[in-house]
Amino acid sequence: MKEKNKECKKISVMVALGIVASTAAFAGPGTMANNNMNNNTMTEVMTIEQVRGLSDNSPVIVRGYLLRQNGENSYIFQDETGTINLEIDQEDWGGMSVSPSDYVEVWGEVDKNGASMIEIDVSAMKKL
Repeated sequence: MKEKNKECKKISVMVALGIVASTAAFAGPGTMANNNMNNNTMTEVMTIEQVRGLSDNSPVIVRGYLLRQNGENSYIFQDETGTINLEIDQEDWGGMSVSPSDYVEVWGEVDKNGASMIEIDVSAMKKL
């Protein structure tokens, strides 16, 4: 009888570990986000400081505030590490309006125009 109880406990522990492992896999780390709503590329949420060190066309996700418009499709974006220009085309707004007090998550890619001009070409965004 003791042998049977040991075997049942082993199976129960294995099942419990399997459930925990599969739950963690689906939840994923808290700083991961979908880079583009149309594909499955994943990337970590980054700071503006980190984005500045990336190469041209690198996929990025940033969180912060749209401070103001800086041109037809150009906006100043700020997080805790600095500011950067965002290029947001009309279709990327998705009908959403954003004020400077709205905390947003932005998906896009680095657009480097020379050594000093770095911006993010936005593909999608959402309010958090």
